[in-house]
Amino acid sequence: MGMYTELVMAARLKCTTPSNIVDILYYMVGEYEKCPVKLPDHPLFGTERWEFMLDMGSCYFVGDTCTKLMSKPHGCVTVWDLTVRCNLKNYDSEIELFLDWICPYLDSSCHGFIGYFRYEEYDDPTLIYYDSDVRGGQIQLMRIMEGCICEKIPLSEWLDRLK
Repeated sequence: MGMYTELVMAARLKCTTPSNIVDILYYMVGEYEKCPVKLPDHPLFGTERWEFMLDMGSCYFVGDTCTKLMSKPHGCVTVWDLTVRCNLKNYDSEIELFLDWICPYLDSSCHGFIGYFRYEEYDDPTLIYYDSDVRGGQIQLMRIMEGCICEKIPLSEWLDRLK
């Protein structure tokens, strides 16, 4: 069977996000049958479930899986809003690797809390923050355990701990 982890997040992508990144996201949310572009060199794309992770669900979390990538006019440019609610077997740290991959494309308007992920057997989630004040932007994770808030940990440090 396996255990599931729920990911819920909402973020805006920079208007300068390359079209190949947008195309990969459209593929991941189920808009394309085949990935229309060459994949970048990133550990996410070496995992087993990356292709379907944003469109996966199970009976272990109440509510529908719903992930959307919507283009919106913003002044004289187009931006993309990504809304994710999915749950998957996060055995290869797909969620953390997805956050690492998408981080450089997050818009500074996302500054602050952008979502959470929660393991099926835990009541408390891990909160996801985006700090646009750090050069290039940085994802930070905050684990909550038994109602106690732990300090924010940069995603890069979190990934190092998983190795």
